[in-house]
Amino acid sequence: MANKKITFKTPQGIAQYPWLNNPDTQFDAEGHYKCNLRLSEAEAKPLMDEVRKAANDAFGDKSKNAKMPWKVDDETGEVVLITKSKFAPRFVDSTGQVIPDSKAPQVNSGSTIKAAGTMFPYNAGGNMGISLQLSGVQIIELAARGDGDLGFGNEGDGFVAAAENDNISNNGGSEDASYNF
Repeated sequence: MANKKITFKTPQGIAQYPWLNNPDTQFDAEGHYKCNLRLSEAEAKPLMDEVRKAANDAFGDKSKNAKMPWKVDDETGEVVLITKSKFAPRFVDSTGQVIPDSKAPQVNSGSTIKAAGTMFPYNAGGNMGISLQLSGVQIIELAARGDGDLGFGNEGDGFVAAAENDNISNNGGSEDASYNF
């Protein structure tokens, strides 16, 4: 496997914690594009078998100790695939049409997507395993951003945010109320 790239393509799954439009720079200044993908065990099994085979080819007898790019949700039994890359993935829509980078929509948690890329074996610093290097995402269905009802109710009198097109401030329309200390 050292000289041969093995590509992967997932079945449809639910995006979890996607950083696909911008890199996550919290722990690395260069950033990583990443997304977890939630699948049923039956849907994930063919890809899991391919990854295990790639690990066996790369590490031989030691493959049973290799770290795999997934975890199993103890509550639901679903498999959560872990994909990442230093490079921005390309996007395609549900028909396979490439979406230009400048028009790529924001992919939120809960979106239905497929992921594609390359399996990458690693063995460094005592850690060995297979990672799923993300290179492309097919957007099947976009989930709305969770800006809606956050579970808070009306608390009566107090601060009321102005609507986006509302120029009237909270203090009866006098000058700039944003500096009313």
